[in-house]
Amino acid sequence: MNGVFEPLVAPSALEDPHEGACTDLSLPFEIIAMHASAQPCELAPSGQTQAASVDEKWSLGGDFRQIPSLPIDNSQVFGSSTHDPNDLYSYKPAILTPQGARDLSADLLREDGNYVEPLDGTQNGPWITFLGRQVSSSSTGDRQEDNVFAPWTVFSWNKDEQRLHTVMTWSDLPAHSPRSAGELPPVSDGTHAFYGAKASTDHGDFSLVVTQGLDDSKRSDKPKILLFGAYPAVCEQGLSVVATPKDSPLPSRVVTLSGDDFSAATTHFDLKSQDYRISGLYAAGDHHAVLITPSRTSSTASSYLGIWNDSTTDYPTQWIMLDSRTPWVSIGEEAIVWGAGSQANNAQMYLRPWETGKIARLGETPGYSRPVVAARGHTVMIPRVNSQGGIQWSIGEFTAE
Repeated sequence: MNGVFEPLVAPSALEDPHEGACTDLSLPFEIIAMHASAQPCELAPSGQTQAASVDEKWSLGGDFRQIPSLPIDNSQVFGSSTHDPNDLYSYKPAILTPQGARDLSADLLREDGNYVEPLDGTQNGPWITFLGRQVSSSSTGDRQEDNVFAPWTVFSWNKDEQRLHTVMTWSDLPAHSPRSAGELPPVSDGTHAFYGAKASTDHGDFSLVVTQGLDDSKRSDKPKILLFGAYPAVCEQGLSVVATPKDSPLPSRVVTLSGDDFSAATTHFDLKSQDYRISGLYAAGDHHAVLITPSRTSSTASSYLGIWNDSTTDYPTQWIMLDSRTPWVSIGEEAIVWGAGSQANNAQMYLRPWETGKIARLGETPGYSRPVVAARGHTVMIPRVNSQGGIQWSIGEFTAE
């Protein structure tokens, strides 16, 4: 704003929702939809006793030499690896298999001579798009504080070409410094990468959805700023995002961007609450989910996961209460999984296949309740605590029952 950023989608292009939704539920916030229907809404309990049926294929980790991020299928996982876990500057992006790690880059990821640590990613077809964050030698020692202003880079690896691409960096934006707070990894539609960036300027801090072409033929000189907002998620209709309305300081309106330049905006619903905020948006095929968590000033301990299928509605009609203020969510074309994130209490992990809609437990891992489901297929990655107190991951195939 104020001429600093020039987004393609202006806040005035976002329609104001005008109908209530899910009025039959006792949700502690209000959802305002564009096209509310008479379809009943459901609220699922926070705990389930039925165990999920998962056929374990192999496991990895436990000594910090391999850090998995995303299962590709039941025999390979995208992540990072090192020969010396004591050297924090030695991790490289890698494909992890039962036979070992295959590095995707001959050199360490570096920007301006500084080491860039490979982090979480997502997959769409042959493209794995992931985030890198610069590790500075001038860090404060407080990892959370360092990450607030850590320079980021978005990378993509094409498994058909066996080639690593540098897609975009924070320095391509008209900002003094990057900011971060609970950001989700970048996503792609197979042609463009999208990232929910945060930037600091003389005019304030902004949340921006930015995009750039994945390969050289689709890449522009600078990333395009699509709109003020966060949490891009690729769906069948285009790109779902949480936009910032004109009268709100926080991203709170779920819209879909479409068209060749993503400038067409369709509004779906809005969150109205003083005590809750949208903390994540997820999509796979025609399945969608939105994560609503307590605000920093709220004393409540529960979050809510809203689910919908855009073939029937364009707002959540099924809600799941989560016993965590900072949950972790992963989505795929066959299922959605979630856990408590890094909290030690109520650290159960759950699986909900789209086919059956039944919630089943994946186990419990205090301090690292972060299951991950593959973009396609029935592969799920479940963290466990080994006998030495380290985290290792079980890779298996779930059965929808």
